[in-house]
Amino acid sequence: MKDFLKAFEDIMYFERFADSEGFLQRINPLIKLVSFTAIILSSVTIRSIAPLTIPLIAVILLCRLSKIPLGYFVKRVTFFIPIFAGVIASPLLFVTSGTSLAQIGSEPFVLHLTMEGFQKAALFTFRIWICVATLNLLILTTKFSQILRAMNRLRVPKLFITMTATTYRFIFLFINEAYRMILAKESRTAKKESRLKSLRSLASMFATLFIRAYEKGERTYLAMLARDFNPGARSLNDNDLRIRDWLFLAASLVICMVTLSTDLLRLVGQ
Repeated sequence: MKDFLKAFEDIMYFERFADSEGFLQRINPLIKLVSFTAIILSSVTIRSIAPLTIPLIAVILLCRLSKIPLGYFVKRVTFFIPIFAGVIASPLLFVTSGTSLAQIGSEPFVLHLTMEGFQKAALFTFRIWICVATLNLLILTTKFSQILRAMNRLRVPKLFITMTATTYRFIFLFINEAYRMILAKESRTAKKESRLKSLRSLASMFATLFIRAYEKGERTYLAMLARDFNPGARSLNDNDLRIRDWLFLAASLVICMVTLSTDLLRLVGQ
């Protein structure tokens, strides 16, 4: 468990690449936020898999230009959410009518695996992967404080920005807290426990962690009130937009239009 927590923290920690001398690191955070949002919105409207290869190639190319290790990037974007999306989409394999590829079970309880169901499940999972990869490319190449300032310039509600900033800071706090709890338990364990006793200990630690999270949240809220915290306070803006920022925005919009046009042409051709 402690190895899992350390691996999870390593995958979640992303600002190590934000100071690199890569391509996306030199683009204004506001432009990156708008551009990647447009790519994500265009990707979720696609109704076939082939057009999604366009944003896929763009994401991989930007990953290389931004000096992010491709292996690390693929592991990060495939760690949890796309796998979970694949599990969620798995019923589509059997509930979608169409050409049967295989069957599971026997009469009267038979599940037919269809080609149309496989295509729908693959499209759903691929969409999620593209969206997660695009979002990760943004946060890997941009400091979190810069993302918050970009959201502020886009007039995102102050309450949402404050909640996002607090959640981000609390993630690492509680990962470290869980790691210390597991380490303390293992240091006090003289012999290997049974599986049932290990599960009980794990459940007890999670309950304790949730209680500590609640208490920490209450103390943080009271401290913010005591210091007259104002979520509407203005923050410093980033540098002015440059020609390369506008060119990157234009290129991103072109990618979106080409992706949508390709999908539309495929639908018309059918």
